Amino acid sequence: MDRQVVIGVLLAVVVTTASGCLIVSGKSVDESGTKISSETMRQIEVGKTTEAWLVATLGEPDCRTVVKGHDDVAILRYDHCVTKAEGGAVFLIFAGGSETTTRTTTYFEVIDGIVTRTWVERG
Repeated sequence: MDRQVVIGVLLAVVVTTASGCLIVSGKSVDESGTKISSETMRQIEVGKTTEAWLVATLGEPDCRTVVKGHDDVAILRYDHCVTKAEGGAVFLIFAGGSETTTRTTTYFEVIDGIVTRTWVERG
């Protein structure tokens, strides 16, 4: 009978002290690139806004491509990526998590130094 009491007490001690450390969870958000707000997009006027203003406002693009055969036509691309991750675990029983990534790419067509077209792709 003493053995059962000792085992019971040990089991109670283990369960009480370990229970606070059994569950773990966490969240993180990682953002990279140039985030272009809708307010900034409203300030860009097709046919009026210059490439110089665009670069001064948004910084250098992630990619600048000159259209072959048209030296005065360029496409400026700005990328923005947001990755959200969250997960949790119950010690030695279960672990799980999820991760979502949202990519936004904004393009500006520039002819003779003036923005002539803009578009946004989300994926």
